[in-house]
Amino acid sequence: MLNLLEAGDTVADLAGPLGMPSEIERFGTAVVIGGGVGTAIAYPTAVALAEAGNEVIAIIGGRSREYVILESEMAAVCAEVFPTTDDGSYGYHGFVTAKLADLIAEGRQIDYVMAIGPVPMMQAVAEVTRPHGIKTVVSLNPIMVDGTGMCGGCRVHVGGETKFACVDGPEFDAHLVDFDLLQRRNTAYAAFEHFRREGFAEKCRLAGTETS
Repeated sequence: MLNLLEAGDTVADLAGPLGMPSEIERFGTAVVIGGGVGTAIAYPTAVALAEAGNEVIAIIGGRSREYVILESEMAAVCAEVFPTTDDGSYGYHGFVTAKLADLIAEGRQIDYVMAIGPVPMMQAVAEVTRPHGIKTVVSLNPIMVDGTGMCGGCRVHVGGETKFACVDGPEFDAHLVDFDLLQRRNTAYAAFEHFRREGFAEKCRLAGTETS
């Protein structure tokens, strides 16, 4: 329903900010990684890290060129921006994790990595940085209902403890996150979500409203 709103439309209420603020300090060289729409979430973090005096490098990826977003905005605040595409239609041909691994292999000094995007991508980033002991943070996207910690729907397993992403996160140490459990929980309602999405699309079709 939010996706159907046009410029100038309104929603009744917004609550926030929720959760914990991003950890912003002067780390040194910080690599901010955005996968798909995760780049939109990574961008303000890149801005804040740059303002804190870090040399910020951005790696932003998408399946193909049209899915690589906010490149010019990132370039305005980052020392370097590396766009990547899965199909090689633009920038580096490969995943964001491959480009990160290349930078590490080149001997680049990297003090901090922030990764935001699909769960498999964030998990892969964690495995790239783990052997090098690079501080790595991910922004988790579990199923979330009320945003207050009351429902427990957004629980994640971090460092052997149960956390609620809406109040304890959404950012956590990537090397402590149980990504396999997160992925299983995020797909628990996949069949029902598909059913409801198809039903909503049919209602929109009958009403003559475009969906995407």
